[in-house]
This record gives sequence, C-alpha cells and structure tokens, in this order.
Amino acid sequence: MDTGNVVCYVTQLQGTPVFVVPAIGNHLKQVFGGVYSRKQALWFFPAFHPYCNDVVHDFSIVAPNMVFSDEALAHIESVKTVAARSDDEVLSDFSYVTKPFEHQKEALAFAVQHIRCGLLYDMGLGKTKVVVDLIRYTKSRALVLAPVVGLGTWQVEAKKHSGGELRVVCMRGTPKKKVAAIEEAKDADVLVVGYDTAKRYHDMILNDFPYDMIVADESHQLRSPSSDRTKHAIALASKAARRLILSGTPSLGNPMHLFGQLSFLGKHIPAPSQWIFQKRHLIRGKGSNKKIVVGFKNLDMLNDKLHRVAIRKEKHECSSIDLPARTITDILFEPSAEQKKIYNAMVAGALIELSNGVIFEPNMAAVVIQKMLQVLSGFIIEPDPPVCDDCFHVAECVLNKISPFTALCIEHPKRPVRKTQRLKSNPKLVHLIDLLDSILVNDKNKVIIWCYFTEELNIVQEHLESQDIEFIRVDGSNSSRAQELAAEFNEGSARVWLAQVATGIAITLNAAAYMIYFGLTYHLDAYLQSMDRNFRIGQEQPTFVYRLTAEGSVLEFVATALAAKQNIANTLATKIECVLCERGVVCAKENVEPFDKGCIHKSKVSRTVTRPGKL
Repeated sequence: MDTGNVVCYVTQLQGTPVFVVPAIGNHLKQVFGGVYSRKQALWFFPAFHPYCNDVVHDFSIVAPNMVFSDEALAHIESVKTVAARSDDEVLSDFSYVTKPFEHQKEALAFAVQHIRCGLLYDMGLGKTKVVVDLIRYTKSRALVLAPVVGLGTWQVEAKKHSGGELRVVCMRGTPKKKVAAIEEAKDADVLVVGYDTAKRYHDMILNDFPYDMIVADESHQLRSPSSDRTKHAIALASKAARRLILSGTPSLGNPMHLFGQLSFLGKHIPAPSQWIFQKRHLIRGKGSNKKIVVGFKNLDMLNDKLHRVAIRKEKHECSSIDLPARTITDILFEPSAEQKKIYNAMVAGALIELSNGVIFEPNMAAVVIQKMLQVLSGFIIEPDPPVCDDCFHVAECVLNKISPFTALCIEHPKRPVRKTQRLKSNPKLVHLIDLLDSILVNDKNKVIIWCYFTEELNIVQEHLESQDIEFIRVDGSNSSRAQELAAEFNEGSARVWLAQVATGIAITLNAAAYMIYFGLTYHLDAYLQSMDRNFRIGQEQPTFVYRLTAEGSVLEFVATALAAKQNIANTLATKIECVLCERGVVCAKENVEPFDKGCIHKSKVSRTVTRPGKL
C-alpha cells in the first residue's frame, strides 16, 4: 500500500511521548507496541527510550514511505542523544542530600533515561534512596504502591534522603483516615499506599491525587497477572508517564511472574497478550495433562526483554559496599516417634487419629504439606468439623457455591475456634533452645527467629518468657508497625526478634548477626526477603543463618524446592556470569553468547515433580 502521503507525528499522552499515525491498513499491526483507536482511526506507538528506535525500524520495513513530521524527526534525534549520555553527564547538575554508592548512581542515571524501568537490586542495596533521588531530580509527584509493612519505611527514607524536602503521606489506618490521607496528599509530593488499599480506593486515588510517577515497591506482589491487585495496579499506572518496579526477587520460579510486572511498565512490553506470552514461554503437558505446566522455554528471549528496561545488581557486584561473610547452616534434628507416626500416615494418605480421638483425612496436597510442617514443629491444628455432611441445605449450598463458615452459610456462618494440639515432645524446639543458649551467652549478641505458623511463634515465645529473654514479636496483628519495632530492636535491649517470615519485608535488623529459621516457608519471595533483613548496607558483623530441618522430611524438600526456584529466577533476572563459568574462556574465543548453541546454560528449563517420602 502506498504510504507516501501518510505522516507520523509525535505527541504526548499523560506525559508519555507517542508516535501517532492515521490508519493506513492492518500491516501496522507488525510495528512494535502498536495500539489502534477505532474511534479516532489512529495508530499509537511508544516513542520513548528504548522502544523509539524499534518503532522507527519497524516503520522502515512495513511502511518504507512513511513521512515523519519535523517534530517527530527532532524527537527521534533527541532520544538518541539522551540514550548516548554517560551516567556522569546525566547526573552532572544533580545535588544529593545523602551521599550515594556507585551502584545507586548507576540506578538513578538508568531511571532518569528510562521513563519505564525496573530496579532489580538485591534487598538491602538502597532502592528506596534511588527513587527518592529520582523524584527530586524529575520534580515528580509520585504514587508508591508498597506492602503494608513497608509503608513506614518510605516516610523515614524520604525524609532522610530528601532532607525533609519531600512531603510524604501514608494511606493507612481506619477507612476514615485513609480517605483523609487522599485529601491531605493533594498538597504532598508522595502518596504511599498498600497494594490492597490501592485496590479498594482505586477511583479516589486515580481522580484525587495528581501523580505523574508511579512506583511498585516489592513488585513481585504483582506476580499473579489475573489477580485484582495486579489489574488495579496496572490501571493506576496508566495515568503516570514514569513507572518503576522495585524488587530483589522479580521472578519466583515462573516466567508468568514477570508478565504482570512488565505490563505495569507498559502493556506492550511483555507481549501483545497474556495468551501469547504463555505460548512463548510455558511448556504444557500432552493429552489430559495439557493444562499442566511441565517446563519453561525461550528464557533467553525473556531475559533480554527484561534487561532492556531493567537494571540488575547483586550484592557481590557492588564494589562500593563491603558486606561481611554470611554462613548458612542446616541443623538436623531427629523427629520423635510420635511425630514420625503421624507424619508417615500423612505420606501414606491414611486416616490420622490424634491423641484426643479426633480423626481426619488430609486429602489435598497443600493441606498435607501444611500439616507435615506443623507436625515437625511439634503441634497440629485440628481440622474444621465436617458440618456439611448432615446438613439439610447442602444441595442448595453446592448449587449457589456457598461455603461453610461464610456469611451466606445458614447453619454455620462463623468458623469455630480451631483447636491446636501440642505433641508430647518437640525435638526441633530442643535444638532451637540449644542454639539460643550458645548465641545469647554473649551479652552483645542478638538473634532473629523466623516462624511460619502462629503456633510456632507461641511455642518459641513461651520458651523466651520462661527464660526472661527480652524479645519483640511481629505477626499479622502488628506488622504495620514493623518499621517502628525494628528501630526499637536495633537500638534497644531486646535480644530476640521473633516474627513470621511473611513480615520480613522492607525493614533493617542489622543489630542481629544471627538468624534462625524455626519454621521454613515454601514461598520464595518471603524466604529471600527475610534472609536479607540483617545482610544490608551498614552491616559490619559476619552473619550466620541456621535452618532447622529433618533429613528426608518435607522440610528438606521445601529447601530443595526453594533452591530450584532460585536457579530459574536467576536465569530470568540475571545475565549469566560468563567470567566465572568453567567454559567462559572457550566461549569468549568462539563468540558464544549466553543461551546460544554451545552454552551450557539452556533457555529451556524442565520442572521436577517430587513426592516426599516416609521418615
């Protein structure tokens, strides 16, 4: 088709530069990032770095006679000029309030030049400071989405790194206080909102707070692309020209975890649609198993796509910081005869009879794993009673999808208090006590104890209280005060930080050189986040991590699964360190790139399915 008379213009939508082309045919579908407006009969394409050149290149192929307006030509040249600037040139006129490390300067320069980007720095490398500096540099007004436990961190860090220049409002507390915070934020520079709060107050935030930058802190919270949380975050992002994702664990073992995060930056970035993304990167089973994901593929493509808009740093790559050594040790304990009996019955799928006569059959994999972890920690939470078995309303409830212990349930709208049964002996607790005795014998030592279940917290707390050991406990009831409690722990007399693993986000606990996992989570993000709470900028002591586990148990299986997910996550989020590879020299001579033929690292990864065995 002759396109000689068609002109490509450049304009801005919500502050974002875009190319605009009148509709001239379906062949423009082949141009990167194109969006067609039927109502306006116009095509829109990204005109910002690094995608500006991609669009121009695609135009040269599918519409070689395209004419660019003078403004569009000037814009294309300006993008090339900006992209070619060095970090020092970008930041030459910027005045810092607090002195940055070199890796923070690099991240700031990258974020200045990429209006849609990811800062995928390890936990503890100071991503928050980079964002505070970026807000000051660009003179933006920012909406920050963050986990609830991290809200206070943003207030503290913004005040510190802006010297009080930025006014930050946190949206938390009662519904009345949250609404008042939105009103207060009209005169603020930054509004910090929890992910779920942003979902509930989506319209008010979108309409009443005039932001032009949006930040997804701990962006792996958007790993489920179909969740309401992710959908609302992406909708809020549509208003902002500048968009950032921050995470030390962007992928948790599955390429789909990146789809929502990249879509937050721009819907055109991961793939034209979620279906196409899945087709490109997921391997499904055959026949009756075609819905089951059995592996991943084209990870090299995804890796390159991610690194066009993201900068990744691990602690060992940052020469400007010198963290002391960290030692991770597994402490093995031998389960008691009672624990083995109940545990092995679960493995066999048999009916289980507790000492008080309660009988239940854990027939779902997730339930089985949860119960196994409980038993190894010296307790078991009894299941809900089977209230539906003899209920006259069961047919009606099944038809209307009404679950027991919900408001619509006629007979049992409220869940009964669950009973927790302690086992007669708890070898895991015995090993924890021995570890604590050896650590706390030195009056200067502090220790972090991570638990998975609330009952694990209770078990450990009872021991600490019996020994008059001062501690701070953090769980779902007070996690919103985690920042304040962390400061109290670092500066005060408490010897033990006792908390659920899921609360180990966005806090610094460098006062503790020791860490013990009494309960081990199988959620990779929570595990990695918690692991780095005392391994951050400012830590001067060698750190020691102990994981309590039983050989051949589900605990060992969980540790293996975490390691397997970490390997895949590194493949997705980190360029392979060819210098350290055993074939690095050979590949350098033969010009073999990562994932190429001849590279020992494959772009196709299989998933291993393992079943726990008896003890």
